[in-house]
Amino acid sequence: MYAAAVGSWNANDEKCLLAAASHASTELDFHTSLDLVARRMEEHSQEPRCVFVSHEGNLEALVSRLRERASLLTVPVIAVVPHASEALYRGAFACGADDALVSGDRGGITRRLANMLAYKPREPSNVPSQGIALVASPDIGMRRTLGQTLRRAGFDVAYASEARDLVHLARSAAALSLVVATEEFPPLGADAAIRAVRLAARKPELPALVVPANSSEARSSGAKLPFDANGKLLQFADDAARGNATDLRASSRLAYPTICAFRPAGVMQPTYGLSHNISREGLFLRTLDAPKPGTEVWIELRAPESISMVHLRGNVIWRREPGAVGATPFGFGVRLDAAACASRDLTDFALGYEALRTQSGS
Repeated sequence: MYAAAVGSWNANDEKCLLAAASHASTELDFHTSLDLVARRMEEHSQEPRCVFVSHEGNLEALVSRLRERASLLTVPVIAVVPHASEALYRGAFACGADDALVSGDRGGITRRLANMLAYKPREPSNVPSQGIALVASPDIGMRRTLGQTLRRAGFDVAYASEARDLVHLARSAAALSLVVATEEFPPLGADAAIRAVRLAARKPELPALVVPANSSEARSSGAKLPFDANGKLLQFADDAARGNATDLRASSRLAYPTICAFRPAGVMQPTYGLSHNISREGLFLRTLDAPKPGTEVWIELRAPESISMVHLRGNVIWRREPGAVGATPFGFGVRLDAAACASRDLTDFALGYEALRTQSGS
């Protein structure tokens, strides 16, 4: 396995990374050049790879550089942060990181490397396409950012910067699966653009997402929803890719990014991740340190629309392995065990979910 460490590292961090890499049979290099990192990643294309980025590193620029290349779309990027906090974790994932861990967490680094070492990377050419995603925005930077996320989710992406291109692409793309438009798309805005696409493609129910100009929120099917640049778009792409597939949840999934502490039952030391979405019955957590399916886990997180922390218990139902390609990010899904949860915590979580659902208009 090959790993690169990018940014500025103190002596303790370097020692920790080197020790973990040695323990996990991983070749580790330290770099400051983003171009060199991308080139080294491609040189190691036949083995598992990952990138660690220091808190002082330019995480967003690195992710953008990697995702420009189809061969590097699924290379995991791990942000190393000074401490576990809501702001640091949400910020890291919003910049495109696949995981975050606290500086000096040698055990966490070792487990993540071991997890990635166990899975052979898939060639992008072997990944089945989810269809075509049409991205409509006059801003080239926004088109690139949205397109990178959708490509990584398994979609072929077509781009339109003006209405004429938009209509032409909608008519010619037989496998059109969804459209994402920025609010200021000319000449009449995103809603008019989406109507034009649906009409030209003869697909009145085509899934569509509007990205407001400030990128702080997004709305789908007319309802305003909380939006984090990667999380909400990934969930929207996941829902579109599922089509009419049966969803076994009794309640709908809602995007809810917040820091979570989780651990297998009885283990004292927690691991931190970021929640991706929640339902009344469970939640999905983003991490490269996912427990195996069937594991009983204890989870602590802030309930939606509340300052209260809740302690929940459940079982891992499935996990998204390192190296996998698709709209669902790396992590694991948990089904809550109502009988094992404290009634007050379960009630607070349920009330928070209902408040979030009302707010989102779902």
